[in-house]
Amino acid sequence: MLKKYICLLLAAALLSSCSKTMDLETLDFDAPTREITAKVGEEIKFDLTGSANIVTFYSGELGNDYVYREGRALELFDPEVSFSSNANYGNQEDQLSVLVSTAFNGDFSPENVSASFDAGEWTDITDMFILSSAIGSNGNYNGTTVASGVFDLSDIVGPEKKGLYFAFRNQTIPGGKPTQWTLSQVSVTANTLTGRQRLIETKTGGWTAVELGTPGNPGRPNSSGSAVWFPRGNSPYPAYDNWIVTEKIDFSAKDIGPDMGEPIKSYADPQLGEFKYTYDVPGTYVATFLASNINAEGEVKVVKQVKVIVEP
Repeated sequence: MLKKYICLLLAAALLSSCSKTMDLETLDFDAPTREITAKVGEEIKFDLTGSANIVTFYSGELGNDYVYREGRALELFDPEVSFSSNANYGNQEDQLSVLVSTAFNGDFSPENVSASFDAGEWTDITDMFILSSAIGSNGNYNGTTVASGVFDLSDIVGPEKKGLYFAFRNQTIPGGKPTQWTLSQVSVTANTLTGRQRLIETKTGGWTAVELGTPGNPGRPNSSGSAVWFPRGNSPYPAYDNWIVTEKIDFSAKDIGPDMGEPIKSYADPQLGEFKYTYDVPGTYVATFLASNINAEGEVKVVKQVKVIVEP
């Protein structure tokens, strides 16, 4: 009996192996290759013939395009920077500067930052923003937070998509009443085909504090990372020249990973005779059907594509 049972198992395994091999060899899936024209919102019917274990559909739309099945790099354009500012306690004017650089080499030593500024590698864009400026009854800034506006960085980053450093600079004069500045909601963004993407925000700015003047009063991120600030220091107030600088902001294309197809048939599903799909945006697309047979011996694939013109 044992020998008979073993023989039956071997026979079953042999038949299964033959069946699997046949599955690979009998992939005869087909789809229409003629050009299709349809209207936005109109249901398109694709007639399918033959058989396949698995069928995946790529519409050709963004995020569902067979061409980008291995990965898609999104170009960045229209870069912008924005932040909110809060001036409090003191009354010194023209103390805060907003700077950007595409030439800075990333060496944050005071000597290098100073030399970089003297060499004209930093662009002052302070005038492009509305800074906190409300004065209280005591003649000092009253701590009002204002949205300081949005500045387009396109001309600075340029078509080369140069990396950029963004900085706040706090320069005080000796004596008087220096102002405490707090900068929050810092955001550098860029547009893509899928919408605006945030490249850094206050918490992810990778800030470095640099003291060029009298040491002991550096700006820094607050404990929660929700803001960066320059404390006013202690009386008598010396001259401070402190910077808070982001890490280098990269504007090159970003890989967002592969476009994913829509599974429309699995092993357990019956063979497809048709597939229906509707496009919501006018344009020219390449609809792709990826059919495959897979078993322990390997995989066989066939790709069928059809041009689809979707009119308004």
